[in-house]
Amino acid sequence: MPPSGLPTGTVSSGRDGSPRAAATRRDDDADPETRIAELKRENEALREAVERQRRENERIVERYERLLERERADRDGTDGDAPTDADEASDPLGRVARFLGL
Repeated sequence: MPPSGLPTGTVSSGRDGSPRAAATRRDDDADPETRIAELKRENEALREAVERQRRENERIVERYERLLERERADRDGTDGDAPTDADEASDPLGRVARFLGL
């Protein structure tokens, strides 16, 4: 028996009166224009959430890179090899590649 809260791998037939089944029946009965408008709103909300997550991921990468550079500078005793903020801002893909060690 799986721990509670984890999916069991079973699929509902939609006949059990679950909220998902009720939503499916409601969607089938909805006016197509209304449903399209709902889907557009959901799509826009998802796009905004993805964009927020992308920005957050970028901030995390930038912070991690600064920490790595600081660690390298401390270890090497030099500060000349650290990229400037202008270099980092102009090449976000390069930052990700450096982060991943590519």
